[in-house]
Amino acid sequence: MESLKSPVPSGKLLVARSGRGAERFDVPLAKAGSTVTLRLICLGPGAAKVTDGSGGSVLDVAGCNATAAYTTGFTGTNSDRVMRLGVKPSVAWRLLVWG
Repeated sequence: MESLKSPVPSGKLLVARSGRGAERFDVPLAKAGSTVTLRLICLGPGAAKVTDGSGGSVLDVAGCNATAAYTTGFTGTNSDRVMRLGVKPSVAWRLLVWG
């Protein structure tokens, strides 16, 4: 968990999406093995979970808090070009991915 004032991660911004409820999103990885940084800001009841293309957990947040940015880095594979954000329908979110 980071402050909303945390510096922007290095790399090119690949994904910038906002929404409400669960979402599937494409990540345009340059190549398999690319290092990716994912940041999630969410507000609403319950947990938030981002999974990679094979269903493995990338980011798991116990409760959304609009005053925090949840950030993680990982190495993407070919299957990670499509990822999923799992939240309750009433949760509002902003997702950013750099690579």
